[in-house]
Amino acid sequence: MRPRQAHIDDTKKNPKRIHRLLTAPVSLKVKNFRLLWLSMFGSYNAMQMQMVANGWLVYDMTGSPFALGMVSAGWGIPVVLFSLFGGAVADRVLKRKLLVIVQTALFLLTLCLALLIKTGHIAIWHLVISSILMGGFLSFSMPARQAFIVDLVGKDDQLNAIALGSLASNFCRVASPALAGLLLKFIGVPGVYGIIVLSNLAVILLLLLIPRGQGAMTARPNVPLLPDVVAGLRYVRGNRIILSLLAFAFIPVLGAMPYQMLLPVFARSIFKAGETGLGLLMSSIGLGALLGSGLITSLGRFRFKGRLMFLSGTMFGLFLVLFSLMPVIPPACLCLVFIGAGSSMALTLINSLIMSNTPRELVGRVMSIFTMTYGLMPLWTLPAGILAEIVGAPATVAAGGILLTACFIGGFALRPDLRKLA
Repeated sequence: MRPRQAHIDDTKKNPKRIHRLLTAPVSLKVKNFRLLWLSMFGSYNAMQMQMVANGWLVYDMTGSPFALGMVSAGWGIPVVLFSLFGGAVADRVLKRKLLVIVQTALFLLTLCLALLIKTGHIAIWHLVISSILMGGFLSFSMPARQAFIVDLVGKDDQLNAIALGSLASNFCRVASPALAGLLLKFIGVPGVYGIIVLSNLAVILLLLLIPRGQGAMTARPNVPLLPDVVAGLRYVRGNRIILSLLAFAFIPVLGAMPYQMLLPVFARSIFKAGETGLGLLMSSIGLGALLGSGLITSLGRFRFKGRLMFLSGTMFGLFLVLFSLMPVIPPACLCLVFIGAGSSMALTLINSLIMSNTPRELVGRVMSIFTMTYGLMPLWTLPAGILAEIVGAPATVAAGGILLTACFIGGFALRPDLRKLA
């Protein structure tokens, strides 16, 4: 393999090579990654449709933003508590096998919920318990999937692969909420849950097509689990770049992401647009995120990731503030397109920068800390729901946007080492 500098020199001499790097989804040439990528569509479709169905069901049953926050917070608790252990497990087992086991558990869980809804026996506590169980499963699957990407495509093409994963996620954020909102009118929550169950089943079948033995073990399985967890934490504590990137991954969660939980409030109580309006709002986020992740995918081995990370995070925060001020749904949807693009680009870049600056044998454990941001997201919606009850959803969203903007502008000004990351 030629040195990286030689590769860079070649691109300077050959504009056609530059064009190929900017446009080719190189990681899709790897068959096993293609299967993993296709499985992501089923997984993300199930998650997005479940988000719409649960949000509508809970708000319809209770009319309370606090209840929305309570159900959303349920899956965040185990993600925060167990992700570190999930990352350590991901480093010591075959990742394909782990993903099949976890996805099977998710399939059975959503099947049980679908039966409860269909028979009319569903209650809020069912949704809370299922949310907690789902969080436990995700605390193992999310770091395993991230580490699996590196195993399948290698570090040189991981930004492309991560961006393609984001593209799958964001495509589903466009199509799945709109489809769920439409189907709620015709087949109701039980029918939507039936599609969720089938999506989870499709994920299992695609993962089974990946040959056994995929997803290397990079940690010793005979070593006690806790020392492995501690080793990952020590690495993060001693690496200023990784620690700072993780901090910038947590900032959007604490300051801005609760806006997604509050979208049913905006759709029903502010815009008076009902379930179709909720689907439009969520699809607008997904459209922007799809455009953002598509841009990252096209960049190939882009050399200014740090600068773009700060720019996209700032865009995310500014348009959140604008969204909170919108009185009607069309300009609100436009703001959400920019919000989706900014959030997708920032988190994809942070994800890639963390993985590219982490030794392969520690990727699962370090990414488990990144995974905790997803757990804090629903967990933080509980106090956000309480705050929205007191000051209103628009003021809550605006405050988060202001905090996010200030942090990313401050980071750009004060951290030149992060700004220069390539």
